[in-house]
Amino acid sequence: MPDATQQIPDWVMVLAVLLGPILAVQAESVLRRRRERHERKLDVFRTLMAHRAAGLSPAHVEALNRIDIEFRGNRKVTAAWKSYIDHLNDHSLTPETWGARKEDLLTDLLSEMARALNYDFDRVHIKRAAYYPQGYGDIDQDQLAIRKGLAAVLKGEQHVPMRITSVPVTEQEAAEQAELRGLMIKSYRGELPLEVRIVDRATAD
Repeated sequence: MPDATQQIPDWVMVLAVLLGPILAVQAESVLRRRRERHERKLDVFRTLMAHRAAGLSPAHVEALNRIDIEFRGNRKVTAAWKSYIDHLNDHSLTPETWGARKEDLLTDLLSEMARALNYDFDRVHIKRAAYYPQGYGDIDQDQLAIRKGLAAVLKGEQHVPMRITSVPVTEQEAAEQAELRGLMIKSYRGELPLEVRIVDRATAD
């Protein structure tokens, strides 16, 4: 029985020898790009998971803005991302309603991302298994209030309240004010008559 390689034309063997290394390099390049894209997706997901309780952190915002790039082609993830972004820009709701809806939409987004990356995270884990100290929340709220107040002052929509609690005076000024106050009290009580002088305008001119 003839060898199978003997039935293959010589030019095919030569072509295979020549193209083998090239195809191997191309295959390795494709695999490398896939690994890099997967790592970028993981980086976005890990960042959002790590900062899911800190929506105002720069890392959280940056990761959100990368989703439409890194998860391009995944309709479920991009649809959840668009719903979350639309809600973040919606200022028509009360703060309580807005906050609760924000938490639900972020959970939806992270759930879809976890599913796309083969992570077995349920909604309860994503929503509740995050630690964020109360002090961080207080700092965020204080900074937000300061930014809004400063912006209102700069726009002329609000004034800076001021109250004078004390005026520094010298000992001499304090003594003169006390003497003047005493004289005014005596005058009001009728104990000290006011001196009145009548001046003739014609004579004075």
